[in-house]
Amino acid sequence: MEKGYIHIYCGEGKGKTSILNGMVLRALGAGKKVEYVRFLKNRPTSENAILEKLGVHIKSFYHFSTKFVWEMDPKEVETFKKETLEGYEYFKQQLKNEKLDILLADEILGAVQNGFIDQKDLVEALKNKSKHLEVALSGRYSFAELNQVANLISEIKPIKHYLDEGVIAREGIEF
Repeated sequence: MEKGYIHIYCGEGKGKTSILNGMVLRALGAGKKVEYVRFLKNRPTSENAILEKLGVHIKSFYHFSTKFVWEMDPKEVETFKKETLEGYEYFKQQLKNEKLDILLADEILGAVQNGFIDQKDLVEALKNKSKHLEVALSGRYSFAELNQVANLISEIKPIKHYLDEGVIAREGIEF
């Protein structure tokens, strides 16, 4: 690709990770070199299993627990932040990787929202990415400075969801 664009998939609705997973499949089908990093999530999912079989290892930077950040005590939050920053450094290295075609960062916006990754640093890193590299970021909320450097922004908005009726996440559908 001559020019790579920056995508943002945000919002409170279901489907942001599914969009990134679809991008991986499309890229693999086109013979593209893909790197996929994931923040804030570490539970096994069905899509991780099939992507592994296709040769895509999703690099997760959250290993010490399966809690959500709001369930953690302050010491656990510090450990979580340390792991997140290690992942963020890896992400920034990949932004310069001339051999990559597509870099996906699931829930990186959540890591920003939680104060683990600095907004200005992320924007600067993206401004200095390899020119040909396509980058897709996901998470609930974006921010003005990031929106300015993005080339595509899609917001996923919930209208109705059966989880609100007490249906628990189902294997093969939600994970």
